Amino acid sequence: MPVHKIVLVGQPNAGKSTLFNVLSDVKSASGNFAGTSVRLTQTTVRLDGQVFQLLDLPGSYSLNAADDAERITRDHLLNAPVDLVVNVVDSTQLARSLELTCELLELGLPMAIALNMQDEAEKRGLRIDHEKLEQELGVPVVPTSALLGKGVRQLMERSLRLLAAPSPPRPAPPYTAHIEAQVQGLSAALPQPDAGRNGSRRFYAIKAIENPDMVPDEWRRPLEKSIAAACAQIREIHQLECFETISCERHHLAMKLSEATSEFVPRKTIHLHDRMDRFLLHPLLGRFFLLAYFLAFFTVIYVAGGFFSSRIEPLLGRVRELLIPLQQVSQPLWLTVDGIYQGLAGALGIVLPYFLPLILLHSIFEDSGYLSRVAFLLDGLLHRIGLHGKSVAAFILGFGCTAPAIYATRILENKRDRTLSALLLPFIPCSARNAIIFAMSAALAGPLWAVAIYAFVLLVIGVTGRLISLFMPKPGGLIMEIPDLKTPSLHNALAASGRQLKEFAFTVVPWLLLGSAAMSWLGRLDVSGAIDALFSPLVNGLLGLPPALGTTLVFGFFRKELIVVMAQQALGAASLALLPLTAGQAVVFLVFVTLYFPCFSTFVVMGREFGWRTAGASAALSLVVATLAAWLFKAAILLF
Repeated sequence: MPVHKIVLVGQPNAGKSTLFNVLSDVKSASGNFAGTSVRLTQTTVRLDGQVFQLLDLPGSYSLNAADDAERITRDHLLNAPVDLVVNVVDSTQLARSLELTCELLELGLPMAIALNMQDEAEKRGLRIDHEKLEQELGVPVVPTSALLGKGVRQLMERSLRLLAAPSPPRPAPPYTAHIEAQVQGLSAALPQPDAGRNGSRRFYAIKAIENPDMVPDEWRRPLEKSIAAACAQIREIHQLECFETISCERHHLAMKLSEATSEFVPRKTIHLHDRMDRFLLHPLLGRFFLLAYFLAFFTVIYVAGGFFSSRIEPLLGRVRELLIPLQQVSQPLWLTVDGIYQGLAGALGIVLPYFLPLILLHSIFEDSGYLSRVAFLLDGLLHRIGLHGKSVAAFILGFGCTAPAIYATRILENKRDRTLSALLLPFIPCSARNAIIFAMSAALAGPLWAVAIYAFVLLVIGVTGRLISLFMPKPGGLIMEIPDLKTPSLHNALAASGRQLKEFAFTVVPWLLLGSAAMSWLGRLDVSGAIDALFSPLVNGLLGLPPALGTTLVFGFFRKELIVVMAQQALGAASLALLPLTAGQAVVFLVFVTLYFPCFSTFVVMGREFGWRTAGASAALSLVVATLAAWLFKAAILLF
């Protein structure tokens, strides 16, 4: 029995990924920021005994793709097997959202509409008659609130009924008479799309006028004179280019549909979201809140991580006491078991206590909609280093993991901004490096030094970005929407944290165990001594750190979490607090670790996205910047 393929299509921030998460066990990266879904995410869903594939396509304002994310959506809709399109519409932005709906109707694929965020629209005084909208469009329209799970089952039930008994597609809303005549003339001359290409003849006729590059060459060439004549007549009547004229027509249709099916109920008070935005986007108060927000963000992680770590370490110490008798049984067995124990103790007692609150707070932050406001507030500052505020999305993701943050650069419109953002992203402290900073500063230096490290790293990023941008074209301006604030879903935040915790358990912890066991054997075989001697001019000579830390930096390339575990092991300390490092040495070490060579997974993702030459340049740049920054920090400590 063939499995039906259903795709979710909608404009950014319409709630597609949230709807996908509600329907599936495989969760996509849902976030209240334009362009969050930059890759195809799919899963198999069962409902009432029926099985179908569900695909979440990147957010798109139009099928006339303006960036990589929109090109992914366009190419899939035109060339891949699609049984049903579920158009997710933002009810709070009905008129604007219906412009994409009109274009999808022209495509001619079976379609249903999820009228999402219906509850938010009602709070804002917008009342939508979904039954009348369904009559006007000729496709099922179901009010939903994906965040709360309302209407989702009804949407899928109607979608499956539509798949079981498909009805002939209703003609898309007609354009103005003289444009409609040109469209119908070209439509009659075009061939019927074959089985390998989606779309209707009307769709390609409109694209022949609006965006001829979307029409296959073998169809367009015989009609070039007819297309030119149609465009000439449209330009003569409207005094606009054909692309703009068709866009105006679609906008006009969307406005008519919105006016016919919705009404505003007068509100006596200003909506809470609007009042909050007056504060959050204020040039002075908004930046003050932003600073306070991030200070609170990291303070909570620091305090919570220290609390959990202090409770877990004594328990782990008791476990080690039980393992000590193995030392008398077999030396190879003891080296292996003790190494594995050290790795497990580092994962549970050092990394996890700080990693867990970080990913939970990060998930809540990303779901709130505040991220776009951060981008707006930081736009001017980022312009000084050659970027604009939209890069904030990737940088914020970088605090979680650098690899997906590099994928997130796809939302940037041009190659220049993507490349510069990708070169700077490895300097953003990811969750692993954040855990190292929190753990070591708490044990050896104190919280003020952690703040100093973050401030210095941000300064290094700014100076590096500014220097690189001198050799690149000037950045463009920031054009982005500010989506509504919303109450973060604790359920979604816990689910996202659970996914990252699972990834930590199955991908990070094994590396910690293997790396720690390898470190134990390397110490026994004295291989680590050769590695330490090789890196001694850098580690001991330039940075003034114990030479034994050289091996930990090599292993840190594979997993950054290995560094703090293996540093403790290499220096023979029973706990972080007993490491033979001064506060100044600990801080210099942390500055270098935060900025040097990206981890293996980041290096691979960088190579696949931007080419191996760029990945190599990024690695070399990070090593040079880390060395110079750590040396300068050491000099400043000695001076003051």
